[in-house]
Amino acid sequence: MRILKYPLLNWLVANSLAVYFLFKHDAFIWQFSGWMGLLGILVALESVSWIAASLFYFYKHKTSPNPNVRATSLVTNGPYRLSRNPMYLAFTSMSLAFAFFTHSPYFLVSGLVFWLMTDLYTIPQEERFLAVTFSEEWERYRKQTRRWL
Repeated sequence: MRILKYPLLNWLVANSLAVYFLFKHDAFIWQFSGWMGLLGILVALESVSWIAASLFYFYKHKTSPNPNVRATSLVTNGPYRLSRNPMYLAFTSMSLAFAFFTHSPYFLVSGLVFWLMTDLYTIPQEERFLAVTFSEEWERYRKQTRRWL
């Protein structure tokens, strides 16, 4: 289960499977028009904004965004005031944007699969590390900020 330690890779694999099934059924259509396209663009912009802001705060606090590298500080401001996992939230919502762009439920399934893997495996492991490393600060943060939104 070591593969589940790499959220970006998991997200790429889940969405690659969605692309594979769309191509297999000759149903891969990418369009930005209509209300679905507009929603897709808005959700994609939201996702990119969450990621950019998250990376900025990691840089500002001089800690790594890589979940496999030991954190040197607990980031609790910026997007982390609203969610303990804004980057994972952004990956999940980007799958939703892809679903809007392709008019396909395959990306909804890939987003759900990514969310489940992350929520059930990746995040609990990270939270155990944070609890040990940042004990009281982590406990306060965990109580005041939701895991997702």
